Amino acid sequence: MREEFLGSLVCPECKHNLIVENAQWAQGEIESGDLSCTGCSQHYPIQQFIPRFVASDSYADAFTVEWTVFRTAQLDSQTGLNLSDNTFQQFFNFPAKQLAGKLVLDAGCGKGRFAEIALNYGAHVVCIDLSYAIDAAHKNLKDRVNIDFVQADIFKLPFRSETFDGIYSHGVLHHTPDPDGAFKALVPLLKQSGFFSLMVYASYNKAYIQTTTFYRKLTTRLPKRLLLYLCYLAVPLYYVNKIPVLGPFITRILLPVSVNFPTHRWRICNTFDLYSPKHVFFYTHHDVFQWYKQTGFTDITPVNPGSGISYIGAKAS
Repeated sequence: MREEFLGSLVCPECKHNLIVENAQWAQGEIESGDLSCTGCSQHYPIQQFIPRFVASDSYADAFTVEWTVFRTAQLDSQTGLNLSDNTFQQFFNFPAKQLAGKLVLDAGCGKGRFAEIALNYGAHVVCIDLSYAIDAAHKNLKDRVNIDFVQADIFKLPFRSETFDGIYSHGVLHHTPDPDGAFKALVPLLKQSGFFSLMVYASYNKAYIQTTTFYRKLTTRLPKRLLLYLCYLAVPLYYVNKIPVLGPFITRILLPVSVNFPTHRWRICNTFDLYSPKHVFFYTHHDVFQWYKQTGFTDITPVNPGSGISYIGAKAS
């Protein structure tokens, strides 16, 4: 943890300042120690350079496995592709270069796929994640400037109100136990006129949802490593999908797997992502629009047309 980042953190319980105790330094940063609240006397550890405001990864344990195993599978810097960059830009209604100099929160960063892109456009990124994927993100991006890492609960984050110029959360809130509540918990952290870019799963493909929901009754109970091995079915089914009519029926209705991504590791990863999380919710455009409207956003705009529901809005002044 950078010493300067301490000033950005507060106790998630009482919002008082934190002080560092028993600090051990390495590579110019705090590698380990304790954060002590000056108000309620709570203590939070710093471990492996990351301040930890949760005791475990709780309901997000599947993502600990996913992003540990597939730490580099979706990073443009590792794949040589620009797919993450192109996807990231579609989540905004302004050129991504306008992120330069802005303090943005990556709410549910995973292994840092989109944080890498935001950094490339000059943003200062604060990455938070409930799971130990935060360690994968740190390993991927620790050598970049203007980035900080926190392991924390999205419902109880260690930041003051109106801290961030922007927040993005792409493919995350639908995996929390209360996506609407998670959205509302993030809004106060945003400065007036700041942007909130969001993507959650769409509820329109009923056959796909019914089939995956049926399978998930079993897959969410399987040992994560066993499920991971089963997800290697995405490799041969990628070729089955190319069979006219029959192929898409098998891979999208009968046994849905990821078939739309360029590398086999990416497809295995996305298939695991489909069947492993404890919580999955689906929404309509009206649902998400109401989240923004009811919390006082303006310029609420649908973006990134596709299988997800994606909006961006500006917090009212």
